[in-house]
Amino acid sequence: MQIAQDHVFREPSVQIFISGVMTHMAFKILLAEDDEVTQQIVRSLLSGFDSIELTVANDGRQALEAALMQHFDLMIFDQNMPHINGDRVIRHLRAGNSANRDAKVIRFTAEAEALRIPPVGCDDDIVMPKPIPSAEFVSVIAQLIDSRVFAHESASV
Repeated sequence: MQIAQDHVFREPSVQIFISGVMTHMAFKILLAEDDEVTQQIVRSLLSGFDSIELTVANDGRQALEAALMQHFDLMIFDQNMPHINGDRVIRHLRAGNSANRDAKVIRFTAEAEALRIPPVGCDDDIVMPKPIPSAEFVSVIAQLIDSRVFAHESASV
């Protein structure tokens, strides 16, 4: 049985947005972004996908807390956030035994240099400019979801 849901749960440190049809295969995404307009754009772009569970952190500290508490299939970070920047949070998660040590990462940045030269040790990360290129973002999300579904189905066989 599938249950359609569209709720926003507000907690002091994070907002959780669940969109689409909930199944046993929710694709969990952490969005670490301090700009509310960008948060709304990402929510809108993700609304076309079923079974996405989006956790939104408004700054680096909230993102780190969320990432230490649960596993995410994808983490999306703004490079420049209050308290702790995106690079620092990602480095911390990858340096320890975090459940998100190997999670896929998309980095948003308005800095042209960061687009050309990704930070050291971040070769597998996807770096996207701000403003977000909608078609490219949706395509990347679709590919990541498809690869996760394929990996899950292969493991089940």
